[in-house]
Amino acid sequence: MADAARGERWHAIGPLETLAPGEWRAAVRVPAESDWFAGHFPGDPILPGIAQLGMVREMAGRALGDHARLSGFSRIKFKKIIRPGDGLTITLTCRTDLPGMVAFRIESGADIACSGTLTLTS
Repeated sequence: MADAARGERWHAIGPLETLAPGEWRAAVRVPAESDWFAGHFPGDPILPGIAQLGMVREMAGRALGDHARLSGFSRIKFKKIIRPGDGLTITLTCRTDLPGMVAFRIESGADIACSGTLTLTS
């Protein structure tokens, strides 16, 4: 990706807001000129699923610290296409009933664009 080669970020996660113990939210901005949109798909740009999961992984690292290592994703549902200029919010919620599991959702406006669970190991 040209953005990465120039040392630029392809997205910006805002400050984390703690909603409750083990629950965080942050706004995310993906510039319309991001290479993710240029290559996926020309003339009809959408944010690829791998980019969405990368943002979730990064936010989990910020919320939970470096000691928590991602070991996998599960139950992922892509429900809405994310286009250039869409305002995004990511919410993470630690599952108290399943240690090491964190539920996530990416919202685009009032709609859930993507949701699922990530598994962490320490």
